[in-house]
This record gives sequence, structure tokens and C-alpha cells, in this order.
Amino acid sequence: MIPWLKSKTTKEQQDYLLATARVLVYAAEQVYGAGKGDVKMQYVQDELESRGLSIDLPVIEAAVREMNLIESWETTIELEETEDGKH
Repeated sequence: MIPWLKSKTTKEQQDYLLATARVLVYAAEQVYGAGKGDVKMQYVQDELESRGLSIDLPVIEAAVREMNLIESWETTIELEETEDGKH
């Protein structure tokens, strides 16, 4: 998917697609909360389609993994700060 996407789009278009997917993944998390993965995935796909965009599932899943990693990293930092008495 990624090689095909890169061959058919400009760097700016690729950046826009990925940024849009990321924003929609975060929005789905805010709207639906924890769990409900299928509902959130459908939300992201519907929102992309309403914007005339089509991104394969692996790209959306990568955005989800990225969001989860960032949240995990932020939680780890907060815990470390609390343990060090800085928070």
C-alpha cells in the first residue's frame, strides 16, 4: 500500500492524508472513548470518505498505534515525575 501510495501521490498529498488520518483517530477516541474499536474505525473511514479520501486499513491502524504509543509515553513520564516528587 505504501509504495503504491507514494507512486501515485505527491509528498504534500501523502502528508495531508496521514495527518488527516491521525486527527480523525484522535477525534474518534474523544467521541467514543476507550474500547469500541470497530465503531471508531468506521467513524474514521466514514470521515475520510466524506472528505473524498480513501486510506487503507493498515494506515489507520498505524495512526492508532502511534496514538497509543504517545499516550503510553506520556503516562510513563507522568509516573516518573510523580515518583521523583516533581509533580
